[in-house]
Amino acid sequence: MRRYASRTLIAALLISVGSITEATAQSDAHRWSTQLSAGLVLPGGKFATTTNPGFGFAGTIGYALNPKWTLLGAFNAGYLKGSPGPDWNTYAYLLKAAYDTGKEGAKWRIMVPLGAGAVTFDPQSEAISANTYFAMNSGLMFRYYFNPRMAVTLDALATLVFTSQNDLGTDYVWLFPFAAGFLVRL
Repeated sequence: MRRYASRTLIAALLISVGSITEATAQSDAHRWSTQLSAGLVLPGGKFATTTNPGFGFAGTIGYALNPKWTLLGAFNAGYLKGSPGPDWNTYAYLLKAAYDTGKEGAKWRIMVPLGAGAVTFDPQSEAISANTYFAMNSGLMFRYYFNPRMAVTLDALATLVFTSQNDLGTDYVWLFPFAAGFLVRL
């Protein structure tokens, strides 16, 4: 009985790997992508009581593993106005895996990313030093493809940053970047 179960499992794995490989071979050859976007960054949590929303921009490099999954490396920069405290520059460095919920070849696509990385809080004050903290990121990424290689994007993301009570007065900070941009598949 064990022999048949192991053979069945091996056959199922070979069939699934074969279908994934076949689908990947038939998919668009343009696996790499770059995305540039700009928009609004909203602070959340206790940090929002001393910081106002500001401007942000992002750059992302992606690699499509298959038609459904893409690995993303993202850099985000935000410029938040302090009230009453100092202004803050935030820099996020994130690695993400994004799942494409749309059908291959569809013009409208929604991707759901989940990732982790780090966020640096750099105050515009000499009395406070810059610090970098662990962060997690998720949200929704909307894409409208003009053709298989170019799309306009709208990202609605949430980044949870695990900070220090001593440095920022709170153990966590939420950052909500909302950005529109342009994506090119290479």
